[in-house]
Amino acid sequence: MAKGRWRQVFGGFEEIGVLGALLALCVAFTLTTDAFLQADNLLNVARQASYFGIMATGMVFVLTLGEVDLSVGSILTLVNVITAVALRDGVPTVAAVFLGLGTGAVCGLLNGALSVLLRIPMIIVTLGTMSIYRGLALVVSKATPISQFPKDSFLFQALGGELTLGGEGGGVPASVIAMLLVGACGYVILNRTVFGRRVQAIGSNLQAARFSGIRIVRYRLGVMTLMGTIAALAGILALAFLQSADPSTGPGYELFVIASAVIGGTALTGGSGSILGAILGALIIAVIRNGLVLAGLTAYWGTMVTGALIIAAVAVDYLIKKR
Repeated sequence: MAKGRWRQVFGGFEEIGVLGALLALCVAFTLTTDAFLQADNLLNVARQASYFGIMATGMVFVLTLGEVDLSVGSILTLVNVITAVALRDGVPTVAAVFLGLGTGAVCGLLNGALSVLLRIPMIIVTLGTMSIYRGLALVVSKATPISQFPKDSFLFQALGGELTLGGEGGGVPASVIAMLLVGACGYVILNRTVFGRRVQAIGSNLQAARFSGIRIVRYRLGVMTLMGTIAALAGILALAFLQSADPSTGPGYELFVIASAVIGGTALTGGSGSILGAILGALIIAVIRNGLVLAGLTAYWGTMVTGALIIAAVAVDYLIKKR
C-alpha cells in the first residue's frame, strides 16, 4: 500500500533515477572541488537552474503534446528587452510586467497558429520564429544592452532578490521560489486536470484523440500560449536579477530547456511527461556547468556535456520502450 502511494506521488519512480544522478554529481563535485558545497555556491546553482526549470515546465507540455519549441530562448530575450524598454520609457512596473507576459503569450500563440494554419510541424515553425523574435529584440534594443531604467521598484527588490527565512545571511532566490511554484502548478495541470489529460492523449495517439472528439487545434494553441507565457515569466525574472536587458542573452537556452525536460523523463515522442523530472533535469545541467567551472574547465564543456546527456536520455528511453 505504501509503495502504491509513493508511485502516485512520484509518477511511478521515473524521477528517482534522475534524483540519484543529481545526488551522484553533487557528491562527485564535492569531492573534487573545494567550493561546490558552500552555501553561496549552491544558491547560485539553484538560481541558474531556476530559469531553465521554469521554461522546462512549459516544455514538458509541448513535448507531451508531441511537439518541440525551439523559440523559447528568443522569446525570453524579446520579453526581457521589451520590458526593459517599457520601464525606461516610464511605463509603471506592473504594466511593464504584464506587457512582457502578454508579449510572451502572443509569441507562443503565434507559434501555434502558424503551425495549425500552415499545417507544418511546430519544430519547423519555431525554427523560423526563433530568428524572428531574436531579430525583433535586436531591432527594439538597437543591439545594445538596456540598463537605464528605475531599479528601486518591487520588480527588482522582490523578484530579483532573495527570500530570507528568518535570521541573517543569504536567502533563497526569488526565481527559485518561482520555479517551485510554477512546477507545482504545472504538475497539477498536467496530471490532475482535463486539459493535462487531453494533452497527454493527443501526444499518445493523435488519431484516437481526434476520433474521441478532442479539439486538437484548441489544445495545440493552448499549450503553445502557455509555453510563451512561461518563457516570458523566466525573462522577467532574469531581468529583475540582472537589472539589464541584453539582446544577446537567451538564444541557445532552448538546448538546456529541452535537455532538462528530456533528462527528466519526458519523451520526445509525446504522450508522457514529468514536471518534477524536468526541474531535476535543470538542476543537473546547472550542477554540471557549475562543477566543471569550479574544476577549472570552461563553460563550453557544459554545453558539450548537455548535448551528450540528451543523446543518452533519448537512447535510454528508446531502449526501455523497446524492451
